[in-house]
Amino acid sequence: MDAELPSFLVRAGRAGDHRALLRLARELDSINLPTEAKPLQDLLDCSVRSFRGRIRDHARARYVFCVEEIATKRIVAASMIIAKHGTPEAPHYYLALDADERYSHSLRKMFRHQYLKLRYSMDGPTEVGGLIVDPAMRGHPEHVGKQISWVRFLYLAMHPGRFERNVVAEMLAPMSPDHGNVFWDHYGRRMTGLSFREADMLSTRDKEFIRTLFPETPLYTFLLPAEVRESLGAVGDHTRGAVRLLEQAGMRFLEQIDPFDGGPYYGATIAELEPVKHHRAMTVEAGDPDPARLQSYLIAIENGDGFRAVRADAELHENGRVIVGASALKALGIAPRSRVNVVGLP
Repeated sequence: MDAELPSFLVRAGRAGDHRALLRLARELDSINLPTEAKPLQDLLDCSVRSFRGRIRDHARARYVFCVEEIATKRIVAASMIIAKHGTPEAPHYYLALDADERYSHSLRKMFRHQYLKLRYSMDGPTEVGGLIVDPAMRGHPEHVGKQISWVRFLYLAMHPGRFERNVVAEMLAPMSPDHGNVFWDHYGRRMTGLSFREADMLSTRDKEFIRTLFPETPLYTFLLPAEVRESLGAVGDHTRGAVRLLEQAGMRFLEQIDPFDGGPYYGATIAELEPVKHHRAMTVEAGDPDPARLQSYLIAIENGDGFRAVRADAELHENGRVIVGASALKALGIAPRSRVNVVGLP
């Protein structure tokens, strides 16, 4: 018997999503998506052109994904791919975590001193980011957060030529209620005279101040208060689930942290990502999947109506067929025998 119609459609962002995304971003006061009308509209316009293949320059391409609740047409989550994060005009800045060892023969003592050093790349990686989920959807049985996170890896697999060899993700560090951050308040604010919020907003337009105001000399972490040391590479409670998904996808901590909040960078080569390695292009057929072979997948189509995907329990066959209930095809707006892209969900 066919399953119920999926509750959610994961799709490319549209210009018409502007108001709904702005409301969601402002409600959560998120730094993952712009909370000002004009920057968000510009981002969506860029995303529409990127999905259509009209922006060939990786440095300019952005891809915004939305989760639409099918019954209400409400946007409940979003995420993004930045095709290239790091150019001569806007380098990718990070603080590398490293260490040196010192040994005294006379004292017969050895010390290993961890330090931070500002580095940057003008030929940067692809970045997955922009993850935002309506709090009411957290814990939903259809795992909205997992869908909107995983769809980015599916799209990387579908279009490898549009992206860089490596992919990174910046994970948000713990934040204080007043939009402060212990690492920035102790270090970055003293270097720039800016609050965390001011520096983060400025960096979306101009990163010159990072290179000119941050010292190039190593910062030995033993000079920092214990609270600040413990925050380096840490993530907030609401970010732990996103980190687990990245690890399941094959991404690992790069021993690099964000120069603003001290949050960790995770990364991998795109070819090493588990969803990319197991991605398959298949022919979809409507039917009743064998319960013994049933697994949860993201099933995607990209045609003249744009990119869209649904979560569905399906049965994969070695002959290139995927069997799903007719309701999944209805949600995608496709007919049996269509070619789809399939990747397993963790």
